[in-house]
Amino acid sequence: MTTKHSTPDDTPGDGPSDAVVFQHDWTEREELVGKIVSAVATVTDTDETEIERVYDRLDPESLNTLFSQARTDRHTTDARLVFSLETCTITVHGSGLVIVQQ
Repeated sequence: MTTKHSTPDDTPGDGPSDAVVFQHDWTEREELVGKIVSAVATVTDTDETEIERVYDRLDPESLNTLFSQARTDRHTTDARLVFSLETCTITVHGSGLVIVQQ
């Protein structure tokens, strides 16, 4: 589920949101990178095909491996990774919470 947060003077549906927040399930095979690109497109009001390649910033498989609890006995829910893409800051929490903000 995606939650879009707008600034108080924004009219819902008009222009980009200042943040997109969603929950990722690390046990599912769904690609986190695709969700992040979609969120960046929403926040920046840009077409997904025009977004900078995530692969130039990090290895998507490494992102999944870093937080995977199935592959390790580490407790990763308190872990956090922050990186930038376009004009956005992306924060990925081990709990699965992802925040994309401009």
